[in-house]
Amino acid sequence: MAKIVRLPLILLVTFALGACGLVYKPTGSVLNHLAQDEVVPHVYASHDLDMSACGTGLGQTQLLGAFGRVMQPPSRVLLNTHTLGGLCSEAAAQEAQLHFDRALHAGRTTEARDARIRAQRLYQRTAERRLKVYHDTVDAFGKIGDGQCPTLGSDTEQMEYLSGLLTSVQAVLSDIRAGSSVGVPQDIAARAGRATHCLDNNKWWGVPNALQAVVWLSVPGTAPAGAQPWQQLKAAADLGASKGMPMAAMLYAQAGYGQSDADRERAGIRQVAKIYNAGDGPKDYQIFSQVAYREAMFLSDEIWTQKTGKRTPFLGLGTFPGDAHKNKSSNVDMNSLLN
Repeated sequence: MAKIVRLPLILLVTFALGACGLVYKPTGSVLNHLAQDEVVPHVYASHDLDMSACGTGLGQTQLLGAFGRVMQPPSRVLLNTHTLGGLCSEAAAQEAQLHFDRALHAGRTTEARDARIRAQRLYQRTAERRLKVYHDTVDAFGKIGDGQCPTLGSDTEQMEYLSGLLTSVQAVLSDIRAGSSVGVPQDIAARAGRATHCLDNNKWWGVPNALQAVVWLSVPGTAPAGAQPWQQLKAAADLGASKGMPMAAMLYAQAGYGQSDADRERAGIRQVAKIYNAGDGPKDYQIFSQVAYREAMFLSDEIWTQKTGKRTPFLGLGTFPGDAHKNKSSNVDMNSLLN
């Protein structure tokens, strides 16, 4: 009698599990379309980088990625969430790097070494996430930098492709900061640089040309004969300024840092501050203005911390130690804050 009872129960459980499998695929398809059609544009228009990077980026990646077990992986959506996740871990890595700078400035060598180790671990995680973005970009759009351009329809698709190229280059740079522990292939940056011609430079605020020039400066042997990367970068930054987008100016500043050119680095930071503070950027793509601002702020914080032991004064992006003009926040009466 017990065997007779158990048989229907086994059949019922088997049917239920099979029915769950039938539900997962359409559920994944619905969530993928919702994320692509609504969540991605919402994030692009967001003014809150921390919420987008560490909230949406970390919160949605595992959920949406899991549906790749029962359906075609949602590569375009994952391209965005992995990009955001990389920005989240990079922010933590930058804070650890600034901790290192402060400790070194104060002569606390053991503390500095520990902070350096933490920064390297976090840059390693960032490089891993950004390498995933490269693979997501290839899965979604095909091989990059092979001379052929993908068919890019909507503005969102074009922005995703640009974001994939930019993050692929950043994967290489993050891995360098992590002592090349991830092993991100160096040719990824060169491929991304070649693929920038697939995008309208004027439409996308000079960023494609700026990224191409950064690759020329960073990867030996990639610049064609007669290329003038610094002139191209400056023209791209000025184009971005005319459209209210500081991303190309940020790349100019990063290139200055990478080439140990302090004057160009500071000029790029000042231009980012001027563009950002004007508040004239495209409202549908505010998140990219926020990324540019934060990256420029980190460069500025390193300059300030290495010189003074503390980061950029509040609302002081674009000012530097030794400037004749002092940021107002540096003269705040601390007693008035404590009373």
